[in-house]
Amino acid sequence: MKKSLFLAAVLLLAVSAFANTEYNNFTGYSDYWHPFGYPNTATYGEVFTTPSSDNILSSFSFFMGSQYAPGDIITGAYIATWTGTHAGVLVYDSGSFDYPNTGDAQLTWNPNVTLNTNSQYVMFLSISKFYGQSSGEAYVSQGSQINGLNGFVYNNNSGDFNSLFTTNWSGPLTPDWAVDLQFTSVPEPGSLMLLGTGLLGGLGVLRRKLF
Repeated sequence: MKKSLFLAAVLLLAVSAFANTEYNNFTGYSDYWHPFGYPNTATYGEVFTTPSSDNILSSFSFFMGSQYAPGDIITGAYIATWTGTHAGVLVYDSGSFDYPNTGDAQLTWNPNVTLNTNSQYVMFLSISKFYGQSSGEAYVSQGSQINGLNGFVYNNNSGDFNSLFTTNWSGPLTPDWAVDLQFTSVPEPGSLMLLGTGLLGGLGVLRRKLF
């Protein structure tokens, strides 16, 4: 019994190295900012500050609202550093994504990009690279105010994607866009060794019980 408790404690300590940080301000679908899409506002975003510990963005989501105008929205999802007025260095580009604009939807990407801790970034959707390729427009859903999220931003940049990095965006504004971000950290070598030791110990206990 004591060996089992000890083994459980070792495994729990090792697995704790993989704990996540989540920013989720979604409280239910609630239309607010609009209209995102062609020919209106090309770029919508949310500014955030990375946690002090977990620095790998494993996934991020935007919560869309109701349909404003019918038709698909061909967009891309992006992560960039935030200068305080506009996007700085692009760190993630999802490529083309066809959102069917059905309303009240969670759009999620899994970039697994390493970010700087305690630093500001902007997560955004933009139709700029695909401007004129779709006709749909949508509301986006507003979220609550939580630590780590720093306001809604947008840019009427039409089909000029590069201008997102050279011209000032509007905002940050309230309310925040409803989003979800999942952060993880890279386990330290010592943590990995501890996890391996725990697993080997567990196998040893099982082996003695079986044989």
